[in-house]
Parts: sequence; structure tokens; C-alpha cells
Amino acid sequence: MKYFEAFSDALRTEDRPRKTILFADIVDSAKLKERTAEVNWLPTIGKFLDIATGAVQREGGQVVKYLGDGVLAVFDDSGSANAIRSGIALQEELRRLQQETTLIQNCQCTVGIATGKVVEYNTPSGAIDVIGSTVDLAARLSTSAAPNAVWIDVNTFHAADMTKIGSEIGRALDRPTNEYHLAGEVGLKGFGQRVSYYEIIWAQSQFGARNETVRESIQVSAGPRPAPASRQGQDQDRFTHGTVDNWSTENGRGFVRSERGEFYVDRRFLAEGQRDLVRGANVRFLPTEPLRAGDRPLAGALVQEGWRMKGVLRRVFADRGFGFVDVRDQRDNTQQLFVHLGDAASRYRVGDPVAFVVTSNRRGLSGQLDEDVVPPTQ
Repeated sequence: MKYFEAFSDALRTEDRPRKTILFADIVDSAKLKERTAEVNWLPTIGKFLDIATGAVQREGGQVVKYLGDGVLAVFDDSGSANAIRSGIALQEELRRLQQETTLIQNCQCTVGIATGKVVEYNTPSGAIDVIGSTVDLAARLSTSAAPNAVWIDVNTFHAADMTKIGSEIGRALDRPTNEYHLAGEVGLKGFGQRVSYYEIIWAQSQFGARNETVRESIQVSAGPRPAPASRQGQDQDRFTHGTVDNWSTENGRGFVRSERGEFYVDRRFLAEGQRDLVRGANVRFLPTEPLRAGDRPLAGALVQEGWRMKGVLRRVFADRGFGFVDVRDQRDNTQQLFVHLGDAASRYRVGDPVAFVVTSNRRGLSGQLDEDVVPPTQ
């Protein structure tokens, strides 16, 4: 049977099946191949495909085909939550391997998931494949999302039991069920109108869109109005990253800029013990309400790359080599900061003081254990 005949037979079937489609793709695989020898990138792609296949199959999905450095998988429409969980599992496993081993390096992926009717057909080789607008939507969501992101369409969101969605970091933060997703809207190639979607917040925060052109077009819904300063530490998916736009050491105030706009900051809103910012430096903060109506919003509990800080561990995951500390400013705005403890993690307990340096990686800013400070003994 030729493809023309296969498509014709499929189109004659009026009762098209409703499926949840997952599309996972390595980000910038062409650059990966350019900067590394084949002996290095080929095993990396192979390991990625193995991880993706395992994540899909453990949740009851079926990999329909491999697209070089991508995977197209199908779940029954009743398995929308399973598809989301498999996307999270894929991202978590990639992150874990890159932190703990050298098996897979410089490999990030995006995941797009969509639910709807598809055209299912038998290929000339006898395999089952799917095509149609639902498949296209899953692929477009994947290619528009930033590295490490999991984006789902509105149909998937409503079809899935979102109470069954969770992640390692989310559980560590005691994240409520309703804070595992963030709504947005984006223009996608091939779709006449802007498309509503949800990003799954499996890490500390959302990853957003893949590039600045798409990023600026997204109108993200942050849910309810920002909480009062005393409650900001409970809303971990509200923090954002940005850069220092300007800063006056004499006056102790300035502005930081992020994808969410410009924010005012002064010394009262810097993490405790810190006095000044550096123009152009990377920062991480909690957006908070302005001091007065009409003013710019505030950047609270702000930390800057390169700062040496101390804190008290709120949570410790010794077997995973990390923990979380609370970071506060003078107005009691609070955010939890991820701190890499490495091999020393087994020597720390909840409530222990910890010294760390604020460092930058592809996921933004986090803490790295200060090697100049000796950790506590058991």
C-alpha cells in the first residue's frame, strides 16, 4: 500500500479517534552536532531517545516514531495526565543525568502535548502513524517552548486530572496542586489565531518561550493578584530572573528588567546582608506589588549572581545532593533558593546554617556550596 492509498483510506473513516499527542525534541541539535564530534553527539541522542521512550512507556503511551532527534508518542485521550507525567519524568531524568554523570551532556529538550482527534493510518511498512492538526499543535508547542519546558494545550489541561500532576522539586516545595501550571497565549506558525496553552511548572519556575520574538508575544496569566509581601515566600512559581538595568550606589535604589517588564528595587528589597547591585548583573527576585498605585512593581527578596550568602536550610535532600534555603529582605518578602550541596549533603540537616555562592546555570540562578566554608560535621 502506498501513502496516497493509506491517507485516502484514513480520510474515509468518519469516526476519527481522540488521542493525546506528545512531541519531545532536542533543542538546537544541529549546534550540538557542529560543536562535538560524532562519537560524542550520537550516543547523546541515543540516550535521549532511550530516556524519552522509557518515560512514555512507563505511563502507558506508545512511541509512534522517532524523528532523528525527536519523539512522537500517542496516549489514549483518557491518558492526558499520563502524558504530562511522562513529559515531566523525561525532563527530570535529563536534568539528573547531566548533574550526576557524563552520560549525556549539553542536551536539553522541549515537550509539547495536545489532545484532540487525529487521522490514524497504517504506513506502507505496516506500522501505525498519526497526522492532523492535533499532531501539528503538539509539535508547534514544543518548538515554541524554551529549553526544559513542558507545554500543553487547553484540551489536554481540561482532559487531565491535574491533581495527579507532580514533580520532585514541586513536592520538595510543598507546591499546591493548582500551582503546577501557568496559563499563556502565543502565536504559532500555521495557526491563524493565537493559541492558549499551559506551561507545566515542574521545576522551581516556568521556563517560558524559546526566543525573544515569541517571548514578547506571550501574555502570561499569573493567576490571582500578587499576594501580600508576607505571603510571597509561599508562591515559588512567581519568582523571575532578570538583569540590573541601573543602580545608584549613592541613593541605594535602581531598576531591574525581566521578561515581565521593569521593576523598582532599593536596599530594603535586597536579600539580607547585601548592600549594592551591579549594572548588567543577573538577578533573581519575587515580583511584588508597588508601594503606591501607579508606581512600578517591586523586585523583592532579590539575589544577584556572585553574591556570597548565608542561610538556614529549610529542606535537605541528601540522596539528591541539594537543599533549599529561605532568602528574605527587610520587608519580609521571601523566596526559597535551590542550593547544590553535592557530596557534602549528607552532613547537613534541616535547620543547619549553610554558606553558598549565587551562581548561574541554564535554569537561572541558584546556590552553590561555598567551598571556603567548612560544612558541619555529623
